[in-house]
Amino acid sequence: MPAHDPVVDSPEPLGRRERRKLATRDRIVTCAVDLFASRGYDATTMEDIGECADVARATVFNYFARKEDIVLEWFARRRAELAEIIAEAEQQTTDTASRLRRALGGLARLYEADPVTVRAMVRAWLRAGGPLLRDGSDAPAMLADILRSGQQQGDIRPDLDAARAGLLIFDAYFAVLYRWVSDEDGSFALDENLLATLDLVLAGMTRGSSVECNPAAVRP
Repeated sequence: MPAHDPVVDSPEPLGRRERRKLATRDRIVTCAVDLFASRGYDATTMEDIGECADVARATVFNYFARKEDIVLEWFARRRAELAEIIAEAEQQTTDTASRLRRALGGLARLYEADPVTVRAMVRAWLRAGGPLLRDGSDAPAMLADILRSGQQQGDIRPDLDAARAGLLIFDAYFAVLYRWVSDEDGSFALDENLLATLDLVLAGMTRGSSVECNPAAVRP
């Protein structure tokens, strides 16, 4: 019999000190996001964030060395939500296109539920360096995994470079997101436009497409 039963064993509960650290970190992030949304990224200082979170300025720096690190933390939490949506989509849908539509559509609806905050955070991300920031996003890899699964089940082209295709979908997602962020009057629906763009991208990826894929002809 194995020494440890994976069903019985469970992680040790966090101690009081660890719980306090997590609570402080969450409070700093929440305050920073609220201030970025109300004042703007440039007008918000680390001292402002500390005052809002009821901690010293030095404490804020202990958790986040730079303001952009808080922005990256916010986006990392959104990617965690995307991972949960993808996991649910894998349980509820069978074909690859539906899984991708459910995943990106679910993320779009989360953003549309709090447009003021999301627009402020995307602008903050752009002000902090945007695409030039190396935050180690794993979103393209998650999308590539969905495509590889589709190749295995036969509804995605077998000659498709899944890694590059995942990056293409990710870039298309951001292109639509930028347009939505710049649209303040609400005439540009994120969910609707994101899914329409995804359908266009998928048209060349699904099995039976008339678009020929030649990986050797494309250089990274």
